[in-house]
Amino acid sequence: MNNQVFGKTFLTILVAGLLFFGVANVGAAAVDKWLFPTTKFGDHTYIGTTEVSNMEIAAAMEQFSGTTENWRQSSELLVTYQDATASYPLDNAEILLEETAEQAQSGVQNSFVYDLQDKTTERFFTENFTGVEFSESEVQKLTNKLEQALQAGLEKTHVAISDDSLVVDRENVSEMIFPELSTSEEVAAIVEAINGLQIAPGETFSFLEVIAEIEPIGVTDAELTEIASTIYSVVLKTNFKIEKRTIGTQVPKKIAVGQEATINRALGIDLVFSNPNASSFVLNAASSGSSLTASLYGFPFVYEYAVLTGGNETVNPRLIKQYSAFITSGKKVEEEGSKGVRVEVTRSIMDEEEELEVESISTDFYPPIDRVELYPLTAPPAEVIPETGSDESLEETEDGKPTEEDSETPTDSTSDNNGVSSGSGSGQKAEDGKESTDSKTEKTEKTEKTETTKDKSNSSTDKETDGSTSSSDKDSGSGEPVYDKGGNLVNP
Repeated sequence: MNNQVFGKTFLTILVAGLLFFGVANVGAAAVDKWLFPTTKFGDHTYIGTTEVSNMEIAAAMEQFSGTTENWRQSSELLVTYQDATASYPLDNAEILLEETAEQAQSGVQNSFVYDLQDKTTERFFTENFTGVEFSESEVQKLTNKLEQALQAGLEKTHVAISDDSLVVDRENVSEMIFPELSTSEEVAAIVEAINGLQIAPGETFSFLEVIAEIEPIGVTDAELTEIASTIYSVVLKTNFKIEKRTIGTQVPKKIAVGQEATINRALGIDLVFSNPNASSFVLNAASSGSSLTASLYGFPFVYEYAVLTGGNETVNPRLIKQYSAFITSGKKVEEEGSKGVRVEVTRSIMDEEEELEVESISTDFYPPIDRVELYPLTAPPAEVIPETGSDESLEETEDGKPTEEDSETPTDSTSDNNGVSSGSGSGQKAEDGKESTDSKTEKTEKTEKTETTKDKSNSSTDKETDGSTSSSDKDSGSGEPVYDKGGNLVNP
């Protein structure tokens, strides 16, 4: 009896204990599930570069307690507006861990949620992008844009804020007036085609491609060069990149040196430039009378651009002498010639009064045009110097110095029709007193007498005179000296 009572009591207590334990566990599970749930991240879950797979949210967020400070020290946010770039201050920036945990999703790569202050952004714009007015609503919009860019988790984040969605007043950033443009209808049609042309970010502008759409037939390349040069002058005063530009062969008369952009349709010589900015620009052109006004319209630049031409060098032409059978006397100027020019073109980038950079644009060289003079083909007649027959005549030696001949030595000889020579001034005859034509053999010898010329280099020209002496005279031993062509004594 007692055993039965004990068994029932024990069973009752056991069942009651099991029931109580089960209800307690089920209740706790129900509380955790429905009242106080604890969420875990699933597999392959990342926040930034840190894996948080199968971790509870609270435990995972504890890993990022010092992340904000480390991020400030190692990260950089670069903001670009048009032509200026500055580093955004991250001293007041925060990483919102709670918002990061709420937005994180399992199985994917998640980013941190950043918080930037509007006042910090406004002060940053004012200090670095002077001359540009940002409204309060625009500052808020740009702050959100910077926050979203930071979510990429890069050490260096670069954001361009001056795209076409920016709400900032636009203006003419550059303008140029060309005073002497043709007023023909064809030129007016080209100006009209250029007016209002939009140049998108990164787009390249080609002058020949633009005018090819209207096919200008009655316009000369010189007129196209004037229009292209005006546009080139406008572009030089911006941060646009010059891709292709050529100058002519002669110094232009209407265009400033250093600002010429030659157009030649036959050779494909073109003007090409590109827009490096994140916003679009509009190229405007308008003619008024004989003047052309070109301008670029868009968001204002932070820096100022000045075009400088320096190192001007003048190159003198050469003198070329040509000889022509059509010129009988004097000379004729075939080409007047002109001086050449070499000039360095640079672009100075200014921040208020401070020069930040000097960019080399080109070295323009216009070669000189040589002066050409025409002269007669035949030379003028040479001056004839008469011979002298006196005993005091001078004979030139090999070294160019004249020596005085002996007064008894004959210096001149004349020849008769038969070619027989007779001495003049000495009256000397052969010793035997007889002359036989059978025993005499006539020999002819050329002797050369040289006269001193007027050449400054003391050069001499030889004039030959024919003379003859009989063999009997040569053999007679009369004592008369005989000289060779060089003035050396050969018969003492």
